[in-house]
Amino acid sequence: MTKLTIKKSWAFMAVLLVVTALALHAYLTERSSTGLPNINPAPEVTLRSMPNFTAIQDVKEKKERFFNTLYPLIEEENRHLLKKRAAIIKLREQEVLTSHQSKWLNKIMSHYAIDETLPLENKYEILLRRVDYIPPSLVLTQAAIESGWGSSRFTRKANNLFGQWCFEKGCGVVPSSRDKGKQHELASFKSVNGSIRAYLKNLNTHFAYIELRKTRAYLREADIPITGLALAKTLTRYSEEGDAYVDKVSAFIKFNKLSRFNTSFEQSLVASNNE
Repeated sequence: MTKLTIKKSWAFMAVLLVVTALALHAYLTERSSTGLPNINPAPEVTLRSMPNFTAIQDVKEKKERFFNTLYPLIEEENRHLLKKRAAIIKLREQEVLTSHQSKWLNKIMSHYAIDETLPLENKYEILLRRVDYIPPSLVLTQAAIESGWGSSRFTRKANNLFGQWCFEKGCGVVPSSRDKGKQHELASFKSVNGSIRAYLKNLNTHFAYIELRKTRAYLREADIPITGLALAKTLTRYSEEGDAYVDKVSAFIKFNKLSRFNTSFEQSLVASNNE
Protein backbone atom coordinates (compact mmCIF):
# COMPACT_ATOMS: atom_id res chain seq x y z
CA MET A 1 0.00 0.00 0.00
CA THR A 2 1.46 3.35 -1.03
CA LYS A 3 1.73 6.37 1.25
CA LEU A 4 -0.86 8.14 -0.87
CA THR A 5 -3.32 5.25 -0.42
CA ILE A 6 -2.75 5.23 3.36
CA LYS A 7 -3.39 8.98 3.57
CA LYS A 8 -6.60 8.60 1.57
CA SER A 9 -7.73 5.77 3.87
CA TRP A 10 -7.11 7.84 7.00
CA ALA A 11 -8.88 10.82 5.46
CA PHE A 12 -11.86 8.64 4.57
CA MET A 13 -12.00 7.20 8.09
CA ALA A 14 -11.81 10.69 9.61
CA VAL A 15 -14.71 11.88 7.46
CA LEU A 16 -16.66 8.72 8.30
CA LEU A 17 -16.11 9.30 12.04
CA VAL A 18 -17.29 12.91 11.77
CA VAL A 19 -20.39 11.93 9.79
CA THR A 20 -21.15 9.12 12.28
CA ALA A 21 -20.74 11.48 15.23
CA LEU A 22 -23.05 14.07 13.66
CA ALA A 23 -25.64 11.41 12.84
CA LEU A 24 -25.48 10.06 16.40
CA HIS A 25 -25.83 13.56 17.83
CA ALA A 26 -28.85 14.24 15.61
CA TYR A 27 -30.40 10.91 16.61
CA LEU A 28 -29.93 11.50 20.33
CA THR A 29 -31.18 15.08 20.04
CA GLU A 30 -34.27 13.94 18.15
CA ARG A 31 -34.94 11.28 20.79
CA SER A 32 -34.60 13.78 23.64
CA SER A 33 -36.87 16.27 21.88
CA THR A 34 -39.80 13.83 21.95
CA GLY A 35 -40.21 14.61 25.65
CA LEU A 36 -41.50 18.12 24.96
CA PRO A 37 -44.71 18.91 26.88
CA ASN A 38 -48.08 19.09 25.15
CA ILE A 39 -49.63 22.49 24.55
CA ASN A 40 -52.33 21.69 27.11
CA PRO A 41 -51.93 19.32 30.08
CA ALA A 42 -53.78 16.06 30.55
CA PRO A 43 -55.44 16.78 33.93
CA GLU A 44 -54.99 14.24 36.70
CA VAL A 45 -58.46 15.16 37.92
CA THR A 46 -61.12 16.72 35.69
CA LEU A 47 -63.74 18.75 37.53
CA ARG A 48 -66.84 18.68 35.32
CA SER A 49 -68.74 21.27 37.35
CA MET A 50 -68.45 23.30 40.51
CA PRO A 51 -69.92 21.95 43.76
CA ASN A 52 -72.94 23.74 45.20
CA PHE A 53 -71.20 26.01 47.71
CA THR A 54 -74.40 27.96 48.39
CA ALA A 55 -75.63 24.98 50.41
CA ILE A 56 -72.86 25.54 52.96
CA GLN A 57 -74.16 27.86 55.67
CA ASP A 58 -70.89 28.56 57.49
CA VAL A 59 -69.12 31.34 55.58
CA LYS A 60 -65.61 30.36 56.63
CA GLU A 61 -66.19 26.74 55.66
CA LYS A 62 -67.67 27.78 52.31
CA LYS A 63 -64.64 29.92 51.50
CA GLU A 64 -62.14 27.22 52.41
CA ARG A 65 -64.06 24.60 50.43
CA PHE A 66 -64.06 26.93 47.43
CA PHE A 67 -60.31 27.63 47.69
CA ASN A 68 -59.37 24.01 48.32
CA THR A 69 -61.50 22.79 45.42
CA LEU A 70 -59.82 25.08 42.90
CA TYR A 71 -56.25 25.19 44.18
CA PRO A 72 -55.15 21.71 42.93
CA LEU A 73 -56.44 22.56 39.44
CA ILE A 74 -54.63 25.91 39.49
CA GLU A 75 -51.42 24.28 40.66
CA GLU A 76 -51.58 21.69 37.88
CA GLU A 77 -52.17 24.30 35.16
CA ASN A 78 -49.38 26.51 36.49
CA ARG A 79 -46.98 23.58 36.70
CA HIS A 80 -47.63 22.79 33.06
CA LEU A 81 -46.95 26.40 32.10
CA LEU A 82 -43.59 26.17 33.83
CA LYS A 83 -42.81 22.89 32.04
CA LYS A 84 -43.43 24.59 28.72
CA ARG A 85 -41.37 27.58 29.82
CA ALA A 86 -38.42 25.33 30.77
CA ALA A 87 -38.62 23.58 27.38
CA ILE A 88 -38.61 26.93 25.55
CA ILE A 89 -35.54 28.11 27.49
CA LYS A 90 -33.74 24.87 26.65
CA LEU A 91 -34.52 25.21 22.94
CA ARG A 92 -33.40 28.83 22.97
CA GLU A 93 -29.98 27.69 24.17
CA GLN A 94 -29.59 25.16 21.35
CA GLU A 95 -27.78 26.20 18.19
CA VAL A 96 -29.77 23.86 15.93
CA LEU A 97 -33.26 22.43 16.46
CA THR A 98 -34.53 19.10 15.19
CA SER A 99 -37.60 19.05 12.94
CA HIS A 100 -39.70 17.85 15.88
CA GLN A 101 -38.46 20.67 18.10
CA SER A 102 -39.09 23.27 15.38
CA LYS A 103 -42.65 22.05 14.86
CA TRP A 104 -43.31 22.13 18.60
CA LEU A 105 -41.85 25.63 18.92
CA ASN A 106 -43.91 26.93 15.99
CA LYS A 107 -47.02 25.40 17.52
CA ILE A 108 -46.32 27.07 20.86
CA MET A 109 -45.67 30.42 19.18
CA SER A 110 -48.94 30.16 17.27
CA HIS A 111 -50.84 29.19 20.45
CA TYR A 112 -49.50 32.26 22.25
CA ALA A 113 -50.09 34.57 19.27
CA ILE A 114 -46.46 35.48 18.56
CA ASP A 115 -45.96 37.68 15.47
CA GLU A 116 -44.37 35.50 12.78
CA THR A 117 -42.57 38.46 11.19
CA LEU A 118 -40.42 39.18 14.25
CA PRO A 119 -36.75 38.13 14.45
CA LEU A 120 -36.30 34.81 16.29
CA GLU A 121 -34.72 36.33 19.40
CA ASN A 122 -37.62 38.77 19.76
CA LYS A 123 -40.05 35.87 19.40
CA TYR A 124 -38.33 34.03 22.23
CA GLU A 125 -38.37 37.12 24.44
CA ILE A 126 -42.09 37.74 23.97
CA LEU A 127 -42.90 34.03 24.25
CA LEU A 128 -41.13 33.74 27.61
CA ARG A 129 -43.11 36.72 28.87
CA ARG A 130 -46.30 34.94 27.91
CA VAL A 131 -45.50 31.43 29.09
CA ASP A 132 -45.30 31.84 32.85
CA TYR A 133 -47.47 31.18 35.86
CA ILE A 134 -50.09 33.34 37.56
CA PRO A 135 -49.93 33.37 41.39
CA PRO A 136 -52.66 31.15 42.87
CA SER A 137 -53.73 33.96 45.22
CA LEU A 138 -54.75 36.07 42.20
CA VAL A 139 -56.48 33.20 40.39
CA LEU A 140 -58.49 32.24 43.48
CA THR A 141 -59.46 35.85 44.12
CA GLN A 142 -60.73 36.54 40.61
CA ALA A 143 -62.53 33.19 40.50
CA ALA A 144 -64.39 34.03 43.72
CA ILE A 145 -65.21 37.61 42.72
CA GLU A 146 -66.22 36.92 39.12
CA SER A 147 -68.25 33.79 39.86
CA GLY A 148 -69.86 34.90 43.13
CA TRP A 149 -68.21 32.00 44.93
CA GLY A 150 -69.30 29.66 42.16
CA SER A 151 -72.97 30.63 42.33
CA SER A 152 -73.33 32.77 39.18
CA ARG A 153 -75.52 31.63 36.31
CA PHE A 154 -72.64 31.44 33.84
CA THR A 155 -70.58 29.40 36.32
CA ARG A 156 -73.39 26.91 36.94
CA LYS A 157 -74.41 26.61 33.30
CA ALA A 158 -71.07 27.04 31.51
CA ASN A 159 -68.23 26.46 34.03
CA ASN A 160 -67.19 30.06 33.38
CA LEU A 161 -65.47 31.22 36.57
CA PHE A 162 -63.87 34.40 35.26
CA GLY A 163 -66.54 36.10 33.15
CA GLN A 164 -64.69 35.45 29.89
CA TRP A 165 -66.41 36.40 26.65
CA CYS A 166 -66.64 34.63 23.30
CA PHE A 167 -67.98 36.04 20.04
CA GLU A 168 -69.44 33.18 17.98
CA LYS A 169 -73.17 32.53 18.22
CA GLY A 170 -73.80 29.57 20.52
CA CYS A 171 -70.29 29.56 22.01
CA GLY A 172 -71.60 30.17 25.51
CA VAL A 173 -74.35 31.72 27.62
CA VAL A 174 -76.01 34.96 26.55
CA PRO A 175 -75.64 37.56 29.35
CA SER A 176 -78.97 38.66 30.77
CA SER A 177 -77.72 42.27 30.82
CA ARG A 178 -76.23 42.30 27.30
CA ASP A 179 -76.84 45.62 25.54
CA LYS A 180 -78.95 45.65 22.38
CA GLY A 181 -76.85 45.08 19.29
CA LYS A 182 -74.03 43.34 21.16
CA GLN A 183 -73.04 39.84 20.04
CA HIS A 184 -70.78 38.54 22.81
CA GLU A 185 -71.63 35.58 25.02
CA LEU A 186 -70.10 34.26 28.23
CA ALA A 187 -67.86 31.40 27.10
CA SER A 188 -68.82 27.83 27.88
CA PHE A 189 -66.27 25.25 29.07
CA LYS A 190 -66.52 21.46 29.30
CA SER A 191 -64.75 21.50 32.65
CA VAL A 192 -63.60 23.84 35.40
CA ASN A 193 -60.04 22.97 34.37
CA GLY A 194 -60.76 24.40 30.93
CA SER A 195 -62.04 27.64 32.43
CA ILE A 196 -58.87 28.09 34.49
CA ARG A 197 -56.68 27.26 31.48
CA ALA A 198 -58.47 29.83 29.32
CA TYR A 199 -58.17 32.48 32.03
CA LEU A 200 -54.42 31.92 32.34
CA LYS A 201 -54.01 32.15 28.58
CA ASN A 202 -56.10 35.32 28.54
CA LEU A 203 -53.82 37.06 31.06
CA ASN A 204 -50.78 35.70 29.27
CA THR A 205 -51.70 36.86 25.76
CA HIS A 206 -54.33 39.62 25.66
CA PHE A 207 -52.99 43.12 24.91
CA ALA A 208 -54.98 44.50 27.87
CA TYR A 209 -52.65 42.68 30.28
CA ILE A 210 -49.28 43.57 28.80
CA GLU A 211 -48.41 45.48 31.99
CA LEU A 212 -49.07 42.35 34.03
CA ARG A 213 -46.59 40.44 31.88
CA LYS A 214 -44.01 43.23 32.07
CA THR A 215 -44.32 43.38 35.84
CA ARG A 216 -44.00 39.62 36.18
CA ALA A 217 -40.93 39.57 33.91
CA TYR A 218 -39.32 42.35 35.96
CA LEU A 219 -39.99 40.52 39.23
CA ARG A 220 -38.57 37.29 37.83
CA GLU A 221 -35.43 38.99 36.50
CA ALA A 222 -34.90 40.83 39.79
CA ASP A 223 -35.45 37.59 41.74
CA ILE A 224 -38.38 39.16 43.59
CA PRO A 225 -41.38 36.93 44.48
CA ILE A 226 -44.18 37.00 41.91
CA THR A 227 -47.27 37.71 44.03
CA GLY A 228 -50.94 38.24 43.43
CA LEU A 229 -50.77 41.66 45.08
CA ALA A 230 -47.98 42.78 42.74
CA LEU A 231 -49.85 41.68 39.61
CA ALA A 232 -53.27 42.87 40.81
CA LYS A 233 -52.09 46.47 40.36
CA THR A 234 -51.99 45.91 36.59
CA LEU A 235 -55.62 44.75 36.23
CA THR A 236 -57.35 48.10 35.71
CA ARG A 237 -58.62 46.88 32.34
CA TYR A 238 -60.04 43.57 33.57
CA SER A 239 -63.21 45.27 34.78
CA GLU A 240 -65.13 48.44 34.01
CA GLU A 241 -64.53 49.32 37.66
CA GLY A 242 -60.91 50.15 36.83
CA ASP A 243 -58.88 51.21 39.87
CA ALA A 244 -61.73 50.27 42.19
CA TYR A 245 -61.46 46.70 40.87
CA VAL A 246 -57.74 46.65 41.65
CA ASP A 247 -58.51 47.79 45.20
CA LYS A 248 -61.19 45.10 45.52
CA VAL A 249 -58.86 42.33 44.34
CA SER A 250 -56.02 43.49 46.58
CA ALA A 251 -58.25 43.75 49.64
CA PHE A 252 -59.68 40.28 48.95
CA ILE A 253 -56.21 38.70 48.81
CA LYS A 254 -55.22 40.33 52.08
CA PHE A 255 -58.47 39.66 53.96
CA ASN A 256 -58.54 35.98 53.01
CA LYS A 257 -54.78 35.56 53.53
CA LEU A 258 -54.43 33.99 50.09
CA SER A 259 -50.66 34.43 49.90
CA ARG A 260 -50.55 31.09 51.74
CA PHE A 261 -51.48 29.41 48.46
CA ASN A 262 -48.53 31.08 46.72
CA THR A 263 -46.32 29.61 49.45
CA SER A 264 -47.86 26.16 48.93
CA PHE A 265 -47.21 26.40 45.19
CA GLU A 266 -43.61 27.51 45.64
CA GLN A 267 -42.98 24.71 48.15
CA SER A 268 -44.45 22.15 45.75
CA LEU A 269 -42.03 23.32 43.06
CA VAL A 270 -39.06 22.98 45.42
CA ALA A 271 -40.21 19.50 46.42
CA SER A 272 -40.49 18.48 42.77
CA ASN A 273 -37.02 19.76 41.97
CA ASN A 274 -35.58 17.77 44.88
CA GLU A 275 -37.16 14.49 43.75
